[in-house]
Amino acid sequence: MKYIKITFVYLSISFFVFPCLWAKSGTTAADFLKFPVGARASSMGEAFIGLANDSSAIYWNSAGLTSNSWTEVSATYSTWIDGISIGNVCCSIPFGENGMGVGVTYLNSGSISKMGINKSDEGTYTAGDIGVTLGYGTRLDDDFSLGCAVKYISETIDTESGTGFAADLGGLYSTKIVVLPVTLGVVASNFGTKMGPGEKSDLPSAIRVGASVKVIKNVLNVSAEFDSYQKSDAVAGIGAEYNISKIFTLRMGYKFFRDDLSGIEPLTAGFGIFSGEEYDFMLDYAFDNIGALGLAHKISVGIRL
Repeated sequence: MKYIKITFVYLSISFFVFPCLWAKSGTTAADFLKFPVGARASSMGEAFIGLANDSSAIYWNSAGLTSNSWTEVSATYSTWIDGISIGNVCCSIPFGENGMGVGVTYLNSGSISKMGINKSDEGTYTAGDIGVTLGYGTRLDDDFSLGCAVKYISETIDTESGTGFAADLGGLYSTKIVVLPVTLGVVASNFGTKMGPGEKSDLPSAIRVGASVKVIKNVLNVSAEFDSYQKSDAVAGIGAEYNISKIFTLRMGYKFFRDDLSGIEPLTAGFGIFSGEEYDFMLDYAFDNIGALGLAHKISVGIRL
């Protein structure tokens, strides 16, 4: 176990220091898999790989399914550009030192104008994506967890469609730096089959590494993440959440290496509201800047049982 932990830490540092090892150019299918899940993670600069301690862990880092002792169900809805809507539902269930989860994500493009060869109006068509994910996490000891997730993916454009399968493999390692509790996370995500519709393309596979620090226990969390995609530019983010009280949390973040954003546009922000003795009911909100295209708003609701 000692050597596994050493290897895990080495890989985490390596992917931070040598991101170019994974960077390539090209196009991918099912790009909706790159969209962040959950308003909490989105408001923290999309830096959640090293935190991943709620039901959305099935998307971020399935090793995080071991983090909680309660069952959690959550749903997220987001408005995007040109009438595109994105939503997901996920559930995490603990059992012993292990945890499992299930999630469904969809993207609906709405109606899109169809143009003929001579730019004649030929009505409209729709496009959409759906992904179904099953995940499992296991705690190997008090400070080390591993997880995996498998995904069924479907894309439809007008009358054409394509399906594919993918898998994630992730880990979380908790330690202390000086006196601060630190958690390191590494995930290999979206490795699987090529898919259409039309000409088949690779999925947006990536190596993602992150860390979170409990600066003030139960009050202030800080996180950072770096994502190196196989066929697109690497991105990164930092974020923080501050628990003002037992019922209200403020969150902020910043996204790096986004060519479409400039100035203060990479800033993200949001809040969380809780009710019940053990935060039984949750409401999270996030806004995200899409540059010249405006703001995207995301709302998540959840319950812990």
